[in-house]
Amino acid sequence: MAPLRSRAVSDLMSRYPACVWILAAVVAVPAAAKTAPSVVRSDVASAAAVAASYGAVTSVFRTPAHNREVGGVPNSYHLQGRAIDVARRPGVTHGQIAAALQRAGFRMIESLDEGDHSHFAFAGPGDLVRQIASASPPAPPVPEPPKYPPVAADNHGTLRIDQPAAEVAGR
Repeated sequence: MAPLRSRAVSDLMSRYPACVWILAAVVAVPAAAKTAPSVVRSDVASAAAVAASYGAVTSVFRTPAHNREVGGVPNSYHLQGRAIDVARRPGVTHGQIAAALQRAGFRMIESLDEGDHSHFAFAGPGDLVRQIASASPPAPPVPEPPKYPPVAADNHGTLRIDQPAAEVAGR
């Protein structure tokens, strides 16, 4: 059953195109993420909305041609739409943006302060599987006991403990 909307909300929604309401929903998502911080988020549009409060988001998705033009690496996460670049406002640090993204529930697989901007790449479903698999490293191998040559019990010579105390003290 569809939720009931007030007449005022229906009138307001009819005045604006759907894209405005989608944008409003995207901006509102970070507040919802605070209620469930254990959920790993991977929606890059929401990450861009969080980062936009710290500066201008200058890059999200790139085509291979555009990636080459801007000097991006051939395996850039921007090609998959899983990365953002943020030109920070004066006084904003890379760490502040990274902390805000983490608080909002995003798991970053790249977090780079590139001087004039910050770059963040986000985990995808396959990355989560790799993280879980690598979260518990294999147990270290148990070392073998040292191998000493066999020695007969009486073949050890004279030990200090075999000598009288007076002889040991006199040496």
